[in-house]
Amino acid sequence: MMYIGPDLLAVLKNRNYRLLWTTATINNAAEMSEVLVSSWLVLHLTGSPFQVAMVGVSRTVSMIGFSLFAGAIGDRFNRKNVLLFSHVISLVAALGVLLILVFGDISPWHLFLAAGIRGTGRAFDNTNRRALVFQIVGSKNIVQAISLEFVGMSIGRIIGPLLTGILLQIDESAIWATEILIVGYIVALLSLVLLKVDVYGQFRDRANVFSSISEGFKFAIKSPSISATLYTTVAMNVLFQYQIFIPVVAEEYLGIGAALMGLLASSDGMGKVTGAIIMGIFSGYIRRQGRIFWLGSMGVAVCLLGFALSPWFMTSFLLLFLMGAAHTGFATMQSSILLIASPAKLHGRMGGVQQIAVGAGQMGSIEIGAIATVLTVPIALVLNAIGGIAILLLIAMFMPALMKPIPYVTDDEDSSPIQHK
Repeated sequence: MMYIGPDLLAVLKNRNYRLLWTTATINNAAEMSEVLVSSWLVLHLTGSPFQVAMVGVSRTVSMIGFSLFAGAIGDRFNRKNVLLFSHVISLVAALGVLLILVFGDISPWHLFLAAGIRGTGRAFDNTNRRALVFQIVGSKNIVQAISLEFVGMSIGRIIGPLLTGILLQIDESAIWATEILIVGYIVALLSLVLLKVDVYGQFRDRANVFSSISEGFKFAIKSPSISATLYTTVAMNVLFQYQIFIPVVAEEYLGIGAALMGLLASSDGMGKVTGAIIMGIFSGYIRRQGRIFWLGSMGVAVCLLGFALSPWFMTSFLLLFLMGAAHTGFATMQSSILLIASPAKLHGRMGGVQQIAVGAGQMGSIEIGAIATVLTVPIALVLNAIGGIAILLLIAMFMPALMKPIPYVTDDEDSSPIQHK
């Protein structure tokens, strides 16, 4: 009999968690729509895979630049207000693109600028949202809460690209698609406004901001489980850049239109929903978060290798579905490990360090774009998948802490990481 348990139900009954879940779900749908629209527009404006890659690069550079600062801010100020700020600037960026589409002449640099602004918003959102989830549900329910959040965000990854593909098929100007994603940003913002909880960092860190950042960074590096998680995160986020190139693969290699492109882009979201539901149901049995994290990462790399070699739409769809299911193990355990293995007073800064690792990996879009310009997109993806598999094998061999049970760190302890025996 499958384990559901009272903890999962307790998470769902929490009003503040449900509001935050709604915000993350709708915001992720809008964000995935915006990434797809921007990549599609740049491809049609320039015809260059490298220029398409610059959409991801623009977003990533600003995310890296602000992540540590955003985490330190969240540990000392009202996290709800920090999240509101992140959502507002993403909405402003989308409105700016819409105005140019309607009244001006859109250029790639407009889309790069908008992506950079979104990256700034993402830095503040990613570093503080899951720290706020931890405050709302506590350490006992954190795996269930993140699994459920991942279900919602994956639903967003299905609906956003699918709807965007249909709208781009109908209206190639991308105005309709941009209008719909703006509505999504507004609804997500309203859901966040309704949140009612004391969301100040529990410890209200009074130290100098740069000292706070340094404390969090040193803790992450010294913790065996957290450092292994971060190295894996960098490697995996290089692989995840395939998403930016879906318009290129769809049009130039699979020969499909915008509607099927949207369906293809949503397939990994379908896999993520399936995987996250399974993860939530069996979360009561999970004892080795790091092992699931590693296995999920390996599954993503293997599926990406198959996707890069696939010449058929249905095979590509199935492989992206399986990749999404494997990605669930990576994503849910990634945040769980960082939150479990660090004291609550450092959670915002752990989120900042995490986003640095994510952003460093996302710079892989430059490398993929450069290889694709000289060779092809599929060859670039094959090389990255093989490299990812090799790196994961090395991490398993030389960083065994990831395969052991992750020790819980409480706030009664000091901020020195627990060493694995």
